[in-house]
Formats: sequence, C-alpha cells, structure tokens
Amino acid sequence: MSEEKTVFHRLAKPIVDLLEEKGFERPTLPQERAFPPILDGENTLLIAPAGTGKTEAAFLPVLNEILKRPRHEGIKLIYITPLRALNRDMLERLMWWCRALDLKVSVRHGDTPKRERRKQALSPPDVLITTPETSQLLLVGKRLSGHAASVDWVVVDEVHELAGNKRGAQLSLTLERLRRLKGGDFQVIGLSATVGSPGEVAKFLVGTERSCEVVDVSMAREIDLNVLYPGVTEGDEALSSEIYTYPEVAARLRAMRELIEGHETTLIFTNTRPMSEVLTSRFKMWDLDFPVSIHHGSLSTFARRRTEEGLKTGKLKGAICTSSMELGLDIGKVDLCIQYNSPRQVARLLQRAGRSGHRITEKAKGRVVVKDPADGIESSVIVDRSKKKKLEPVKIPDKPLDVLSHELVGMLVASREWNVEDAYEIAKRAYPFCDLEKDEVLEVLRFLENMTQRLAWLREDEKVFIRPSKGDRVFDYYFGTLSMIPEIKQYLVVDDTKDEAVGVLDEPFVAEYGEPGAKFVVGGSVWKIVQVFKDKVFVKPAEDPVGAVPSWVGEEIPVPHSVAREVGLLREELVDSLEAGKSFDEAVESISKSWDLDEGAIRGSLTPIMEHFKEGFPVPSHQKVILEKAEDTLVVHACFGTLVNRTLARFIARRAADELGESVAVTVDPYRILIRSERLTPSEIEAILTGKMGRNFEEALESVIEGSQFFKWRIVQVGRRMGAVKHEADMTSSEVDQLVEGLKDTPVYQETFKEVVRKDLDLPQALNVLRRIEAGDLELDSLGVLADPSPISETAWEKRSMTFEPVSPTRMRRLILGSVRARLLSEKRTFACSECKDWAEVREVHNLSDPPTCPMCGSDRIGLIEEQPRSVRRTLDRVRGGSKKGQESKIWKRIKKTSDLISSYGKAAAAALVGKGVTSSSAERILKEGDEISDRFLDLVMEEEKKSLLHRYKES
Repeated sequence: MSEEKTVFHRLAKPIVDLLEEKGFERPTLPQERAFPPILDGENTLLIAPAGTGKTEAAFLPVLNEILKRPRHEGIKLIYITPLRALNRDMLERLMWWCRALDLKVSVRHGDTPKRERRKQALSPPDVLITTPETSQLLLVGKRLSGHAASVDWVVVDEVHELAGNKRGAQLSLTLERLRRLKGGDFQVIGLSATVGSPGEVAKFLVGTERSCEVVDVSMAREIDLNVLYPGVTEGDEALSSEIYTYPEVAARLRAMRELIEGHETTLIFTNTRPMSEVLTSRFKMWDLDFPVSIHHGSLSTFARRRTEEGLKTGKLKGAICTSSMELGLDIGKVDLCIQYNSPRQVARLLQRAGRSGHRITEKAKGRVVVKDPADGIESSVIVDRSKKKKLEPVKIPDKPLDVLSHELVGMLVASREWNVEDAYEIAKRAYPFCDLEKDEVLEVLRFLENMTQRLAWLREDEKVFIRPSKGDRVFDYYFGTLSMIPEIKQYLVVDDTKDEAVGVLDEPFVAEYGEPGAKFVVGGSVWKIVQVFKDKVFVKPAEDPVGAVPSWVGEEIPVPHSVAREVGLLREELVDSLEAGKSFDEAVESISKSWDLDEGAIRGSLTPIMEHFKEGFPVPSHQKVILEKAEDTLVVHACFGTLVNRTLARFIARRAADELGESVAVTVDPYRILIRSERLTPSEIEAILTGKMGRNFEEALESVIEGSQFFKWRIVQVGRRMGAVKHEADMTSSEVDQLVEGLKDTPVYQETFKEVVRKDLDLPQALNVLRRIEAGDLELDSLGVLADPSPISETAWEKRSMTFEPVSPTRMRRLILGSVRARLLSEKRTFACSECKDWAEVREVHNLSDPPTCPMCGSDRIGLIEEQPRSVRRTLDRVRGGSKKGQESKIWKRIKKTSDLISSYGKAAAAALVGKGVTSSSAERILKEGDEISDRFLDLVMEEEKKSLLHRYKES
C-alpha cells in the first residue's frame, strides 16, 4: 500500500492487510469521504454511483469498530438490502471480509431453510444480512430478539429503493421498535445511488430525533449523455424487409448495434418487460449470433444468471434489460448504457447511465435512442435536467395507515399488552409518521377491534391495547403480511369466440382499462373486452383500432409534472426564436448548443412544433392549453405530465357524462388528452375546463378518484395489508364494489384514497390547473374543428390505435413466426449426455449440431434441462457411480426423457422443448406432426404455449 496517508490508515491492521491482499491501494472517493464520519460514530447517508466501492465504504469502518471492541454474544451488525433475491456477488464480497476476520456471518430471508434459522437462534452471527421484510422477525422471535437487542450498527443498502414507498415506511417503524428492544440507539449507515432530496432521505433513514451526515458524491465523476434520433438509410430499408418491421425501427436497431459493437459491454434499458422481449426478438431475428441477451425479473434464475455470467466473462457484448439491472449486480466492466425510448424520469436515467464507467475515475456514458418527435423532446429535457442534477424529489409516504396497523399487531405478537401512548411515541419517531396524531392510532386500533375476527382489543379507557385471547388470527395476519410490496395479480386474456388464450395482462393495466367495451392491443391484434371475471379477461376481436391502447401502457413509468412543464418551456424557446426572425436551422443550432445535445436529435424532435407554428396555430405549452377536434377525436394539449392528465381526463369524462349525457373514451399521454366522441365539441370541453358546467372542482375530482378503477384495485390491496381482505380472496367486480361501499369511513378507505392520489392520479396539481384556467392564469385556446389534425397532434393521431409499430396481417404473421423462431433458437439450456454422463454444457439451441451429439463420446442421446451445469454434473457423477438418489432425481429423469426425444427428432426436439410451458409429451405431439423448424412447426409450438397458459389458470 502507498506510503501516502489515506483513510485506510485509520483501520485496524488486519483490515489493512486484507486491503493489500485484495489489491486496494487507495480508497475511492466515496470511501475517502465516508470513512471519517462512520468511524466517528455518526449516522451517515452515502450517495454514490454503482461500482464505486460504497458497500466497502460502509462495511469496513463497521468491521473495524467490531474488532476494536471486546467480543460478546449477539448480533453486532444488521445489513439490510431491499433486493428480493439477495445479490450473490454482494454476499460473497461481505462474507469474504467477515470470514477473513473470523466473524460469523449469516443470511436471513424468506427462503432461509429451517435448519439455518434454528442455528441462527442458537448461535447468533456477528453480522446478519437480511431484507426489510425479514428484519421484522428480529422483533418477535424469542431467542432472535434477544440477540438483536445487542445490535450496534445497521446498514441500509439501496435506500433510494425504499424511501419513497411503504416498504421503507415499514422499515422505519421496524428500526424504531428495534431501538425500543435494545433500550438504546445504534449507528445507521445508508447507501444510495443518485437520489433527489438527500436531506429528506437522511431524515427517513434515522428518524425525527437524530442527526445524519450526508456524503454526496453522486456527481463526482463526469457523465456523458446525449439523445439520438436515427435517420433511415437504404440499408435500414433492406433490413426492415428481412425482419418484417418498419425502416424507422430498423434504423434504431442499426444505430444501437453500431454503439454496442463500438464498446466493450453495453446495457440496453427498456421501460417495460414486454419491450425488452420485443427488442431482443428483433436483434435475434436480424442475427442469431449477435452476442446480446435479455435480463428481467420475470425470467428464470437460470436465464438471469447466464446473462450475468455472459457479461462478466465477456461472452456477451450486451444485455437488454429493465430495472433488474439498475442495482449493483457485479457484471464486470460496462462502458455504455443505452436507454431505448425516453427514460421518463431524471433519477431513472442517472441510475441507469451510472451503471457504466464502473469506477469513479471513469466517465459514465449514456445514450437515449428515441422513436418519434414527442419522445425526442421529452428525452432532451430529461438529459438537460440530468446534467443540471435536477432530480425528482423523493415523496416519502405520509403516515400510511396500513403499515401502522401491521406494526401495531406486530407489537402484540411481541408482547401481549401495550400502552397506547408508548406505541404512539414509537411510531411518531419514525420520519414517515412524524405528523401522526394519537387519534389516528386509536382509529386504527378501533378498526382492528371491530373486525369479525379481531386483531386487537382496546381497553374501555383507550389507554391500553391487548392481544385477543384467540391469538392465532393475530399471528397469521402478522406473518402473512410481512411484505408491503403490492401483490400484482395477472389476468389471462381469453378469446371468448374460440376459448383460446391470447396473452396475459397485469393488474394495474386491468385496473385502468378493464371496463367492458375497452379496446387494447396484444399479440399484434386489437381486442375488445367483453367482461372481466375473477382472473380472466374475456375478449373478442375488434375491427376498429381507434381508441385501443397497448397492453403494456399500464407498466409505463409516469412522466413527472416538472419534466412535462420543461417540454412546454422548450417549445416556447423555439417559438420565441422563430418570432424573433431566426430560421428554423438557426434556432435548432442555438438550442442544441445551449443544451449540449445532438443537433440531429433536436431537429427531428422540434420539426412538428415548427410546422405547427408555420401554419399559424398557437403552440401548446405549460402556460397554454389548446383544444382541437378532427373526425371523431378531440385533443386537449396539456403539458402537465402523466398523472395530472390522467386525472383531468377522468374529470372531463365524468362532467361530459353528468352534464351532457355523453359517454366518452379517453386516452392520455404526458402532453395531451385524447377524447373519442362523435358529438362532443371543443366549446363543450372549454366549458367543462373553465367551470361553466360546475365550479365545485375539488368535490368533483374527489368523486372521480373514488369512482376510478385505480381506487377499486388499491382498496383490495390496502384491505389485504390491513387484514380486512384475505390474501387468497379472488374478488369479482361486484364484490369489489360491495367492499368499497362497506369500507367507507374506515382507515382502509382513507388510506386507499391517499395511495391513489400519491401513485395513480394527481389531485393537487389537477385542481391547480382547473383553478388557474378558471382564473385566466392559464391560457385556454381552441382551434375548433379541423379537416386534418394539426402538425403537433399528428404523433397522437398516429398513436390513436396505439398498436406498437402496426403492420399488415400478412406481415404480422411473418413477424410473429420470425419472432418465435428467433426466441426458440436463441434459448439457452444445459445440454447433457445421458450415455457417457461425462458432458454437460450450456448452449443456445441454434448452436447445436443436427442431430445433436456428445463431443465426448459421439452419442446422440443428448438431454436438456434448465439447471446450472454444476448441479447437472453433480447428478451425472452420482448416476455414473450407481447412486440411487442420483437416478431418482428430477434432473436425471428430465435428462433421460428429453434425450429420448432429441435422439429421435434431432435439433427440432430441442426447439420444441424450450417452448414456454411445453412438456415432453406435448413436444412429442408437435414433433409427430412436424419434425423440422418450419412455419407449421412454429404454429404448433405457439398453439401448445397458449394451451399451457390456459391450463396454468384455474377454471373459473
């Protein structure tokens, strides 16, 4: 280690020796800045990008202090990570340090085996690594709570993943209860990537009565961001024909491929899982050997690990991923991050781009590849705000009553009787509950008492609450509701005319659009909802695509009001330049220089605004709302963001129904509201927005929220979290309506309203917009009824059908078949020889010889399985050694069965077996009809996948 003094010299010699062994000569900037306050015992929030050593920045000073103190029984450090599946690389790193220093370390989460849990209770580790949910068990276990009472340090990793949601609110109460259990305080260290409002996040971390040092090195390194709007070339025209898509799509693929090939390792982020599947499919249709793979939370552990290992070893050049890759997975050196389409939020772009340049001395590099002018202008604003570090503030939940009710019952699990004042004081010290009133605690306790199966008794004087004598219900509720992560139910989409599976929709989408008559796009076709019953959405084909929405809109990240407002400002900047006599080229050059962005991207993004202005139309902005109608569609141009526009759209629809008897369909994006109606006129919309059809805006908006599908979806979730609805309950629409009515004036109803307003709709901003329009502070102008839509609304008109990159039925069939073929052939599995039992290796299906043979013995008895090669080799060794356990294992049985098929039918058998939900017997049926990878074969695989999907959902 260098002789120059660094913060490493404040550490004990055993740790310094280990640093030398690891080759860490100098501390990183986060370590240099964070070590001193942590070593001095101060609560600390460290904000730094991924890959800059922030885990060690927190961990090593704590290990140093543990070594300095006399050894004693009990847990010294609790390391809390919000990752649902604890990160293997992080665990290995932490365990390496602990074992080298002779400290016991254990992991505790929902899947920890019973034997390991018992071991932890009898012989506690020095360091316990756990999740926010499982940390609650430390408060109630007889032995474990005694061990936890000795804790002196708590590290909370990835704080930005917790501060803005109910998981975080729950953790803040857990930490306050842990202090009560200890009878004293402990040092808290938080680790976070780039985050808005660090001061608020620090308060969240330590509570209302403690100080916290904020060490912010999030922007200590340079970041290179730009927007790309690829133009179409002749090569793109040719490629688009090959992969059955449009030249614009081919241009984006080509631009991304050029970027990927010009860098060592690239992460390509999409905003939704379906989009990551679509993009991966397009690359594989273009070139099966192109070294990119896919990574998202719905994939099997096997698939995710193969991608991670491929990136780490350099076998892959890139991964197409969602937020699953935002967190600090150790995947080696990433030198570029591409965001496909607008990232929608500043914090998200910085988090994603920050995964590149894996050392603080290296520049992070991010490129946003956009698809249309609206996407381009939004991305330009987000990139500009990112460079200026204008992050969205973290919205910490305001005293969530469902979290409070769970903690109050948790107190009764730990102790049979509690003083109400004590419980109130504990809760109030947690920052999300700093404004909690004692009456609110009593109201929740009364609710818990008044249930059919009580969760608490409140003494008559309301000073003490007690565990009911039949305590099973208390324990069942508490341990069954440890997680505040919403249970996202999935609905099977069934073609009612054929009783065939069409696809799957997530609950948020059904909550927003799941009304009979609503249209949406899935599998390249437009469907109309007939009815939603239990876990199925019954549909029929729709001829008219107008008003349909893509099935993954429900997953989209909302664009904040602040970003939409700046899009309005950018539009105004262009208009001001043009009004001042500048040419469009001069204006584009000026804006691209002042914003430090690609001139081509700015030009493409602003062209529709220029054309709109040249036609003499007023340009909508954050200060100007413009109305227009063409054919049967009204457009309200409103630069207010996703949640505000969603709220205003529902307000307009409600007013139109109540005052004019007109039923309308609405669709929104962050910059406009589309209203489909033959009869409704711009002047009537103007009357609704200006208050001429009723000025009671607040009352009307509250009524809109309470009547929304969002409210119905959320009340079931809040009801589950508060014990009012059983977790396994499957509720029909009419049952939910009854639930809404039955829970009025209860804490469940109040909490549901708060949650909808915080997450789904924006009541305060929508109310502000309406009042400003009424007062004349916001300009409202109408273009009237036009023969053709205005230039600025052409993008919206192209999206009226919202069919993502729509294609003709013939081309759609070629696209679907090509996509399925590419998916099957690019699937990876572990292939093994059932003859010599000496070979097991991961391969992509298309890389197999035909027929597949063993490279060790030449046998064609090759089986496949979705397991890690290490596990397969272990099983083969056992079978070769005559082990009965090995021969009866699921792995061996699967290899034997699949080897029979591959031996008989060759490579096509492997392609059939990797189909989603395709069993060995169904694969054999397919292969008997077609043993080559032809169109017929692909049709049969798709049919079997649909049957499997239908079978997975219970008959209703």
